[in-house]
Amino acid sequence: MASAGHITPNMSAISKSRSELRRPSRRWHLKDRRWKAVNQKEPERTFTQYDVHVETPSYDDEVYENNLTHNEWTKDETDYLMSVYREANGKWPIIVDRYDYEGSTRSMEDLKSRFYTVSATVLRLQTPISSMTASDFTLYETLSKFNPKQEASRKQLAEGHLYRGRHEVDEESVLLNELQRIMLQQATIENEREDLRRRLDYPRANTNGYQYNSSSALTQLWQQLLATDRMKKNQRLRPTGHPGFDGFNSSTSARPRDSNAGLDTNLPSRRGTRDSLPSATPQNSLPVDLSAAEMVRFGVVQNQDKLPSGVTFASDRLTKPRVAKSTVQTDKIATILQHAGVPELIPLPTPAVIEQFESIMAKVHTLLDIRKLAEKEEQELKVLS
Repeated sequence: MASAGHITPNMSAISKSRSELRRPSRRWHLKDRRWKAVNQKEPERTFTQYDVHVETPSYDDEVYENNLTHNEWTKDETDYLMSVYREANGKWPIIVDRYDYEGSTRSMEDLKSRFYTVSATVLRLQTPISSMTASDFTLYETLSKFNPKQEASRKQLAEGHLYRGRHEVDEESVLLNELQRIMLQQATIENEREDLRRRLDYPRANTNGYQYNSSSALTQLWQQLLATDRMKKNQRLRPTGHPGFDGFNSSTSARPRDSNAGLDTNLPSRRGTRDSLPSATPQNSLPVDLSAAEMVRFGVVQNQDKLPSGVTFASDRLTKPRVAKSTVQTDKIATILQHAGVPELIPLPTPAVIEQFESIMAKVHTLLDIRKLAEKEEQELKVLS
């Protein structure tokens, strides 16, 4: 009979023998001894779900020889790397610590580069790139784009930041603030330049001005603008007083209106009219008499010849004589002028320079004619002899 306060278990349902259990999740096969009930089914251990092994690329000798060979890696060392990776569950710090292959010293970047290269190659062989899913292709790109030099540089930079001193941190802060100030100043300057360009911009004309390259066309344009301005209430253009330019007798426009015939025109006007203001165009069309020294000084030349229509430049008289009918003749003229010391471009030529150049060109043409005649006579002498 059981004593008060104690519960006596039914010992008939419990076996006196101890059973040996093996935990399937432990690789070292730990033996566990415990009491268990008779005919009791062994329950499944719940911690077996955490018994997860990492996946490593698998290959045979043929695949290795055809696709995975490397000058610095052998097959035995590659197999050793895969085994260490499996044992360390893919933890690279542990892999580097336990990696001890005979006659080989590898850094973490070297081990990663070899493992990722083998994994990418095996993945490409198992599943072609065209048949890969989105996740497989992303994994393949990640494995293929690993750069060991960039990874080593990144770690070195991080280590340098880790061991920085206080003064280096302060100096970097000052430099960053200065860089920010420079960038803000650069942005301000760019905005000011853009505003200046916008202010200096002008509306583009829809038509070109090539049709007004002669004096008659310019005169016709002036007459059209003057006629349009005459119909406005507030006129802005002022006639030149020359009938050939204005196209009408400007004296008629200055007559008083008929409605003012009865008024006294001798009364002083409080406000000056447009005709009473000084004209910007001289009314006197007579030329101003200049002395010979002033004409030389200002470059004034009295030319009695008939001038061609259109705009002409003094530099045209220096370039056109250089060009002959044939290329050979042009080259000869250029050679003679170069030998005489005449430059190809004469900026702002004066009338004296143009006159001297024309005299030189006359001598050049005479020299070429004499040379041509001499060559002709020499050829005739060769034929006769």
